[in-house]
Amino acid sequence: MKVQRIFMLMVMFFVLSTAAVVASSIWGEYKGFNIARLVVNNETKEFPDSEVPPLIVDGKTVLPLRAMSDALQALLKWDDASKTAYLFKPNVHMFFTSEVRKDSSIIPFSVVARGDEVNFTVFTQVDNLKTSINSVRVSVVSPSGRNVITPIEKSIADSKESFWLKVPLYGVSFSESGTYVVKFAMQQSGSSDYTVVSEKQIQAE
Repeated sequence: MKVQRIFMLMVMFFVLSTAAVVASSIWGEYKGFNIARLVVNNETKEFPDSEVPPLIVDGKTVLPLRAMSDALQALLKWDDASKTAYLFKPNVHMFFTSEVRKDSSIIPFSVVARGDEVNFTVFTQVDNLKTSINSVRVSVVSPSGRNVITPIEKSIADSKESFWLKVPLYGVSFSESGTYVVKFAMQQSGSSDYTVVSEKQIQAE
């Protein structure tokens, strides 16, 4: 009986040890910390070796600031002097129209026929912008991931907390069927990078 009990304890210890090893190494380790996986809208975020991945520290998940700001579609500013990170999340709403009626009313759309080449205007409403920006950029990405047009940039001479903006796009080709993504990005003052703060879809059928 004693031998059987010792044997059972050894088996249990082996199983628990194996489970612990598997649990701690499922996504790997980074400098002694377990790596967590980040999934945004059902898409797994990939982190190259040059970037710090999400980590589990003392039972809590710690996300890299850049990955978090990208997931939130928020602007990130780092003040190295005070070691302070600033996140700004403006409200950005877009709609598209290719037709304006005689009474100046507009007809929005979100579906086009595959193969069409469309001229349309991107109307954007921005508010709750708590940081200054230099410019904005509008781009259209096809279902296969390529830019359909050259991204359009517009300077913002005196950025305010809230404003309206319209950006005309000409000759946008919807040659593929599927989901096209219109991306609206902002460039913060003092930065050379653009950050996507809003996306809207157009279906080509």
